[in-house]
Amino acid sequence: MMQQKHLILFVDDDPMILRGFQRSMDEYCENWEADFATSGNEALVKLSEHYFDALVTDMHMPGMDGNQLLEAANRITPGVLRFVLSGNTSDAQKLKSSNLVHQVIPKPCEMDRLYDIVERTCRLRDMLTAPQLVRIITGIRTLPSLPRLYNQLLEQLQSETASSLDVGNIIAQDPAMTAKILQLVNSAFFGLSENISNPQKAVTILGINTIKSLVLGIQVFSEYQGQRNLPVSVDVIWKHSLIVGGVASAIARRLSLNGQEREDARVSGVLHDVGMLLSFQIPEFFQHVRFYKNGHSVFESEYQFLGTSHAEMGGYLLGIWGLPSSIVEAVTFHHNPGVLGGIKPGLITALHLANGFINMCQLEKDKKYANYLDMPYLEKLGLVNRLDEWVSMTSDMLNNSN
Repeated sequence: MMQQKHLILFVDDDPMILRGFQRSMDEYCENWEADFATSGNEALVKLSEHYFDALVTDMHMPGMDGNQLLEAANRITPGVLRFVLSGNTSDAQKLKSSNLVHQVIPKPCEMDRLYDIVERTCRLRDMLTAPQLVRIITGIRTLPSLPRLYNQLLEQLQSETASSLDVGNIIAQDPAMTAKILQLVNSAFFGLSENISNPQKAVTILGINTIKSLVLGIQVFSEYQGQRNLPVSVDVIWKHSLIVGGVASAIARRLSLNGQEREDARVSGVLHDVGMLLSFQIPEFFQHVRFYKNGHSVFESEYQFLGTSHAEMGGYLLGIWGLPSSIVEAVTFHHNPGVLGGIKPGLITALHLANGFINMCQLEKDKKYANYLDMPYLEKLGLVNRLDEWVSMTSDMLNNSN
């Protein structure tokens, strides 16, 4: 089956840069169709008249700058993926765009690199077949945080003795704040040469004053204030995510993964159910979903009602926010790692096992691995004979966390 072409709109007031993009298109014409605009106003006309998968814009333009264009594009077509090509950008522009742009790409940028970033994100979006979901998730600027942690963070930032360590520790406990801070720190605005997957390190790099501006001024985090009578709460998701992160890191150690992979396993555990937070944007979903009842998991019910699951929804959001690929992949496939065809244990293995063990220990007296784990995948990796040992460890960690 032929892969669909993605429609990309490039915006830059420098005609030479646009001509350079045009000359490069022949190499990518199999997967891309491109259009070009020399101003924000021209871009908005094109966005209002035609469908585009992605918008790639310069930040510095006369008349309407990149921030103004992104704000208007989000209103007109909330489903369009928004990328900024950034050269020298002021601190004020960086902060203002933090809730508007999905990813920032350094300028100048080789066309191969630009293509890889934009095309990877478009393909993640292709996993969501429902236009309503695409519009909702692509348009999201923040995720709801646990009220207690959100208020702790505000109190800490308003204190004269606020420290990066304390702020980082609060953010690291909350899936929504962790996702957003990693999006920001991995933005090309901050010029880092490595991907950052540790929220505490992210806070140290950004600095306490930048965090204050982002949280208190731009309001990059939000307190959950949604429906109160849902079958699952932000608090339940938070508790589950934290313990999965801890168990995933412990299993990663027993799989002899390196220190970075063990930390990524912990962060992936914290983030693995961010798609459940996205489900709060679809109230009618909760009228149909079953939460681990009569042998049916929420995962199965999501496919019946939405045609996708919280795993793919969360992976898509983290992907368009530019989080490290290994974490995006682990979150996207944490229920069905076998589809990736791996031949050795890795980050996704640790996350899949941790999530399965936690659900099994909490939800069933008659513990059957096959109800919660991808057994053919684990058999292929030669891990089945270690499951009893690891589920016992998980049970101990759960008891110690209560």
